[in-house]
Amino acid sequence: MSLSAITFLYPAMLAGLMVLPIVWLLIRSAPRSPKNVIFPAARLLRGLKSQRRDIQRAPIWQTILRCLILTLLIIAAARPVMNRNDFAQNDGAVLIIADNGWESAANWTQYRTALQQIANQARFDLQTVYLAQTAPEAAGASTWKLPEIVGPVSSQDTVNLIDRLHPRPWNADYTALSDLIAEKPEMNNAIGSIIWLTGDMDGPGKASLAHELQDIAPITVLSPTRSDRLAITSLTRTRTGMVATIAHDRNDNPRVINLLARGERGTVLLRHNAELAANSDQSETTIFLPSDIANAIQSVGIEGVESAATMFQTGARWQQRRVGVIVSSGDSPGVLSDQYFFLDRALSPYAEVTYEPLGKLLEKKVDILVATGPISGLGSQFDALERWVNDGGMLVRFAGDSSTEIGNEFLPVTLRLGNRDFGGSMSWEKPKRLLDFPDNSPFYGIPVPNDITVNRQLLAEPDPDILGKTWARLTDGTPLITSAPRNSGRVVLFHVTPWADWSNLPMSGLFVELWQKILPLASPSNRNDAELSTSLPPQAIMDGFGQTHQPDALILPVRAPLPVPSPRHPPGIYGENGQAVALNLGPSLTNVANTVTWPSGVSTRKITDRNQVDLAALCLLGALLLLLFDALILLALHHLTLRRNRRSNAFGSFLLLIGVGGIAAGLLAVSPNNARASTIQEAALQPRLAYLKTGVPPVDRLSQAGMTGLTEYLRRRSAADLNTVDGIDPETDELSFYPLIYWPLVDGQEPFSERARERLNSYLNNGGMILIDSRDREVQPARLRRLLAGLEVPLLDRAPGDHILFRSFYLLDHAYGRFSAPLWLDARPNQRLDGVASVLFGGNDWASAWMIPEGRDEIRTEDIAPRQREMAVRFGINLVMYALTGSYKGDQVHLPAILERLGR
Repeated sequence: MSLSAITFLYPAMLAGLMVLPIVWLLIRSAPRSPKNVIFPAARLLRGLKSQRRDIQRAPIWQTILRCLILTLLIIAAARPVMNRNDFAQNDGAVLIIADNGWESAANWTQYRTALQQIANQARFDLQTVYLAQTAPEAAGASTWKLPEIVGPVSSQDTVNLIDRLHPRPWNADYTALSDLIAEKPEMNNAIGSIIWLTGDMDGPGKASLAHELQDIAPITVLSPTRSDRLAITSLTRTRTGMVATIAHDRNDNPRVINLLARGERGTVLLRHNAELAANSDQSETTIFLPSDIANAIQSVGIEGVESAATMFQTGARWQQRRVGVIVSSGDSPGVLSDQYFFLDRALSPYAEVTYEPLGKLLEKKVDILVATGPISGLGSQFDALERWVNDGGMLVRFAGDSSTEIGNEFLPVTLRLGNRDFGGSMSWEKPKRLLDFPDNSPFYGIPVPNDITVNRQLLAEPDPDILGKTWARLTDGTPLITSAPRNSGRVVLFHVTPWADWSNLPMSGLFVELWQKILPLASPSNRNDAELSTSLPPQAIMDGFGQTHQPDALILPVRAPLPVPSPRHPPGIYGENGQAVALNLGPSLTNVANTVTWPSGVSTRKITDRNQVDLAALCLLGALLLLLFDALILLALHHLTLRRNRRSNAFGSFLLLIGVGGIAAGLLAVSPNNARASTIQEAALQPRLAYLKTGVPPVDRLSQAGMTGLTEYLRRRSAADLNTVDGIDPETDELSFYPLIYWPLVDGQEPFSERARERLNSYLNNGGMILIDSRDREVQPARLRRLLAGLEVPLLDRAPGDHILFRSFYLLDHAYGRFSAPLWLDARPNQRLDGVASVLFGGNDWASAWMIPEGRDEIRTEDIAPRQREMAVRFGINLVMYALTGSYKGDQVHLPAILERLGR
C-alpha cells in the first residue's frame, strides 16, 4: 500500500490550505489574556513606574497544533480515498461489460457497488470508459436488439449511466454483443483493459465471447459473492395442493429456502420451507393446501431473492373451478364410474367435480354444468337453468348415445335430425380427422395429433354465423365443437359423446388440453364477458426484480402458444379475467445449473465493498483528538485561573476551537442548504409547501425557487395564503404539517434510512402527498424501485385526462411543466383518504417552470415558452388545490340531484 493510491474526490477543497499562513499569523499576533493581580492601592502609589506592557504571543506548540487541526479538516473536506485494489492495470480506455440479464437481479446491489468502484478508479486514473450491456431492448415496431455501446465517456458521465442501468427479466445475448464489438474497430484499438461484471452461470456464446475479447485486451471478471442460482420452472395444481419445481445450481450439501405464496395486492398467504437436493439441479416440493387458499394464490416466489426467475405467477388457469356433472337421481356409483371415466380423468386434476341432479347443482352455484346427452330433470328446472346461464354460467353439452336425442334447448347451433356416421358398413366415407383449430377458438395454438378420428357426430345446420361459433372442425369442414354466448353466459357443445364409442377424442391427451382451456373461461369475475379473444394484451408485467408494474406501448399482445420472454413479451399477466394467462420466465430457462468455463488468462475476482477506504472519517477523528488534546493542555496550564474565574479565556478558547471545528467540518457536507424546516409550532399555525433536500446545491436552490414561485402564484390568483417554503429532511423533520412535498430526483441519490422510511410511510398513510419529479421526461415507475425500497408505495397508473386533479381549479388535460411527459399516480387510491392519490410521479421538471425567473441562473428563461410556463403554473395551482381540498370537485357530479331536492 503506497501513498500514490490515495486520491481526493473533491481536490478543489485543498485550496483551503492556502489560508494556513494567514491563520498562523493571526494566532501568533494575538495577545494572551492578562493576569489579574490583587494588591493594595498604597503599594501602587509607592512603586509607581511608567512601564510599557509588551504583547505576549501564543506559544509555538499551540500555533502548530491548531494549524494542524485546520489542515486535517481541510483535507477531510477534500474526501481522500485510498484504492486497495486496482481493477484496470493497463493504460487506455476501460470497457465495462455489465451483464444485466435475469441472473444479475438477485445480486444487483453488488453489481452497482462494483460499477461505482470502477467509475471512481477511472476518475483517479483519468481514463475514459466504454459501457456495454448484455440484455437486449425493444427496437422498432416488433423487434429488439442490444443497446449500443456507450463511449467514450468521462468517469462522471459513467456514474450517470450506472444510475440508469437495471436488470432485465430475460436472457442475455452474448452472440449479439460479440457482433456489436466486432463492428467497432476504433473502440477496440483504444481499449486497454476489459472488466466484465457477471455471474458464473453459463450461457450460449459466453465463453466464446471471452475468447474473442482476449484478443483485444486483458479481461477481469468480477462475480458476486453469492453464487446461488435459483428459478421456479413450474407450478402444478393438484387435488391436495400444489407442486413447485425449482431449478438450481449443484451443491454437495442440501439447502433450505422459503417459498412465499401471495394473494391479491401482495398479501402473504403461505410460507413454506423447501429443501434443495444435494448433487442435483432440480428439486420438487409438494405443498398441501385447502382448495380455497390455493385458489387465492396469485404468485409464488422465493423469499430473499428478488428476480423474475424466482417469481411464478398463476393466472386465471390456476384457479380450480367447480364443475357439476348432471346425472339422474337413480344412477348408481358403478354406472357413474364406467360412463364418466374419461370425463372424470380429464377434469378431476384441475377442478372440483360433483355428480348430482340438476336441481342440487344449481343450488350449489357451480361454475360449469356438464350434460352428457339429454339434460335430466330439465322440465322442472328449465327456468332456473335459464337464469343460471343468463347470469354468467357455462353449460357444456355432449351428444347422447345413438338411441337418444339431446333436444333443441340450450344449444349453440341448430342440429339436423339423426346422426352422421363415418366408416360404417352402410357408409362410403372413412373416419374423419381434426383440422387445426381456427383463430377465433380458445384452443388456437394447441397441436392436433394425427391419430384423433371421429366415426359419428351430430351435424349442425349451416347457419350464416356458423364459422364464428365453431371452435373445432373436421377435415371436411363440419363442426366438432361449437359455442355461442347466451346473455352473460355461454353454451358449448361437443358434437360427440364423452366416451369412446363415437370418437377416440375423450381417451386422448388432447381432451385434457381442451378442458384446460375451457375451465378458465368460466371465471366468476368474467361472467359479463361473452366474447373471446385469442390475442391477449398485457395487463401487468414484471421487471428484472420480479416486481409488477403497468405495461407501456412497447409491450405487444401474446397468442397461443406462449412465446419465450423477451423485450416485446416480458414476463407478466396477459389478458383479462377468465382469459388472463401468466407468462413466466422460469419455464424457458434450461441452463440454470450450467457453470461457465473461462479461458486461461482470464482473471476472476469477487465483488467486495472493501475495495476503497474513505480517509475523510480518519481525518475528522484525528482533528477531534487534537482538539481535545489542545483543550486538556489549556485546562492543565490554567487550572488555578479556571477555579477563580469560570469565564476564563482557556474555556473560551476551547469553545472557540469547537466552533471553528464545526464550521470547518461543515465543509464536508456535499450540499449545504440555507433552507431549514420550520418548527412544529410555525408549521401548525399556517400551512406551507415543502421540498425534499437532495444534497445537490443547484437542485435544492431550484426546488426552493420553484416552490416559492408557486406559493407566490397561489397568493396572487387564489385565496390560498401559504407561508414560506421549507426544505426538509425526512430523517429529522416532522412531515405531517405539509400538505404537499416536492421531491426532485438526482443521479446517485442514496435510498432512505429505516427512520426516514418510517416517517414517509406514516406521512403517506395519513393523507400526505408527494410529487416525485425525475426532471428528464423519462416517466418510468420501475426507475423508483431502488429509491423507494421499504416505502409503502401503491401501484402507479397513468393519470386519465378527466382526473379530478386536472379540474380542481383550472380546466386542464395534462400535467404541464417544463416538459409535457405523462403523469403517473395511484392506480387504486385509498378510499379512507377520500380517494386522493398520495404519490404522483412524472418527469416534467415542474420546479423550473414554477420559479419566477428574475435573478435566477439555474435555467434560462428562454428554455420555456410563455404559454408553456402559464400552463405549468395552472397545473401547479391545481395540484396544491387537490392536495388541500381532496376530491371535493368530484362531488359536483351530484349537483343536479342536490338542486332537485332543494327545489322540493
